[in-house]
Amino acid sequence: MADSETMPPPPPKDDGPGLFEDLVDIIASPAKVFERRAKTGSAAAFFFVTIAFAAILYSGKSVMEPIMDAQLAKSQAAAVAANPSITPEQQASMLAVGRKFAVVAMIVGVPIALLFLGLFIWIVGKALGATLTYGAGLMIASFSYVPRILSGVITDVQGLLMSDTSALTNPAQLSIGPARFFDPVTTNAALLAILSRADVFLLWTTVLIGVGYIAAGKLSKEKAIAGAVILWVLGGLMPIWGAIRSG
Repeated sequence: MADSETMPPPPPKDDGPGLFEDLVDIIASPAKVFERRAKTGSAAAFFFVTIAFAAILYSGKSVMEPIMDAQLAKSQAAAVAANPSITPEQQASMLAVGRKFAVVAMIVGVPIALLFLGLFIWIVGKALGATLTYGAGLMIASFSYVPRILSGVITDVQGLLMSDTSALTNPAQLSIGPARFFDPVTTNAALLAILSRADVFLLWTTVLIGVGYIAAGKLSKEKAIAGAVILWVLGGLMPIWGAIRSG
């Protein structure tokens, strides 16, 4: 009885690396993150990415406003061409509503995009034989979006360093890829959308999805590459189709 009373307390349970370590490792050693989060998932990463994007959009509002206005004006011109009876007052109202909706859509769009990307990662992975749950797919999606946060920071910095942002009419002008070297006014919209898919940070995200397939989904390297490429292609269908429709 006396011996049991003098026994030292058990050591505190080690919960393993936290979110900060995961964020460092997703850049330095991503396979480790996907391996250790394959079963538990990571809601923290999902919420971190969502909040980080909201903060970036807020801080870079002055950079994105000219681009949003240009895109809305282009959509409005197409609507007027299709329906010439639209009055100037109606056009002004459409523009005001469009501005408000665009801001909300960008903020709410991030968690929705992650949820759908996680779903497609899971579906494509299952088709290729991956041992993934939807939670693991969402975990891969969330951590794979970390490079997009860095992209957002660089975009904001580029805009803030510009003396005049009124010439910005398309996100491609601030991308880190071949699309930034093409004039968004004279370049075919569909071609510009395709070139935008070669953005460095988007390709980094695609590579991380492939690593996630290998580390968490236990796919072979060949199947993981195929899965990541499929998702890269699927991700470009909507913007390319939208560009074709807008002309």
